[in-house]
Amino acid sequence: MDYVKNEMGSYNLHFIKTNKFKTITVKIIFRRLAKKEEITMRNVLADLLLRSSHKYHTERLLAIADEELYGMSYSGGAILSGHYNMLSFDFSFLNEKYTEEGMNEKSFSFIFDMLFDPHIENKKFCTENLNLSKEFIRKNIESLKEEPRRYSLNKLFLEMASDSPLSYQIDGYMEDIDKITEEKLYTYYQDVIKKDLVDIFVIGDFADYKIKRYIEKKFPIHTFKKTAHSHYIKDNKIRMRVKNAKESSSFNQSQLLIGCNIIKPTFYELNYVSYIYNMILGGGSDSKLFRVVREKNSLCYDIASIRYLLNEVLVIRSGIRATHAKKAIALIKKEMKNIVNGKFTDDDITKAKTIYISGLKGIDDNPMSILNMYVSKEFLGLDLPYERIEKIGKVTKKQIIGFAKKIKWNTTYLLEGESSYE
Repeated sequence: MDYVKNEMGSYNLHFIKTNKFKTITVKIIFRRLAKKEEITMRNVLADLLLRSSHKYHTERLLAIADEELYGMSYSGGAILSGHYNMLSFDFSFLNEKYTEEGMNEKSFSFIFDMLFDPHIENKKFCTENLNLSKEFIRKNIESLKEEPRRYSLNKLFLEMASDSPLSYQIDGYMEDIDKITEEKLYTYYQDVIKKDLVDIFVIGDFADYKIKRYIEKKFPIHTFKKTAHSHYIKDNKIRMRVKNAKESSSFNQSQLLIGCNIIKPTFYELNYVSYIYNMILGGGSDSKLFRVVREKNSLCYDIASIRYLLNEVLVIRSGIRATHAKKAIALIKKEMKNIVNGKFTDDDITKAKTIYISGLKGIDDNPMSILNMYVSKEFLGLDLPYERIEKIGKVTKKQIIGFAKKIKWNTTYLLEGESSYE
């Protein structure tokens, strides 16, 4: 597999060459620093751009184009990535080696028609399509109230750091939807095209010069741009005393969440040691939290720990009976302290490494997984799987203990449900 990055001035073009797949997969990302007031707008825009274009302005025309392109698949959305809000669009189509000559260029033309030649009427977006996109985003936001895991996680982050991008709702905010008009969204779209950082990732079996020619011919952005910020958020505010928050809900099950800061971790600790620490603590059915809180004491339905490395945060989440919360918290504290005190075995480390490395080895089986791996390499400085496997294998017990000492409890949040856990 060969990787080449072309810096084109107004955008970056990334080629991943492999003959493992019959498809060519393309990911186009627009990035800018996250602002709370823009999140809803970017979600609506991402949905709207894939509903129609100037050339394909009806569902029928889109369906015909899709059939002519041998069933191209595409999707898009807004993603929060540390300091950044990213509009990410994915396209996958059959390589012309398996269809007919000229189809690769036609496929790229379709992609650029959708993203850069939208359905505009009198210098504003089509009202009918905008209303459909607004309603779609509205339903996504409303669904937050119906999903206790998502809802409680968002509330935990609000309690931990209300002024940080960590606390932003990824789907947007209901109060912002009706502020979006056809004119405002088109003006914002033009600002995105002019100012966002743009990266195009392409994976498949192709001739570089041909794909580059297709893109150069259709790409309409010529403003030179330069990355100025890291995705990583380093300015966490550490609490001197743990904050306790509780809320009643109509959900059946209660949700117990514990938010922790990772204090001044090194890059090595965040990107290697933390994976093994997390696997040992709460990363699966062999973890300490699962065995002690779930299996041994039957205090919860499920329990897991999750790393949010871009925000230097670790979260422990559990579906639980509210009356068991106090005991569960005590056991969680004890298990975290046990790791600090070195009360875990070499076998625990070996199992954690085996599980994590097994997951890495499966990445090469899927083109989108490979693309996302190169996105992480480019934006976050992460290693490729074979490099990670080597470094993960060298993580020691001493390093895990050192990392465990940097985990500081910030907030405990309990969303009390109406029913008991059985």
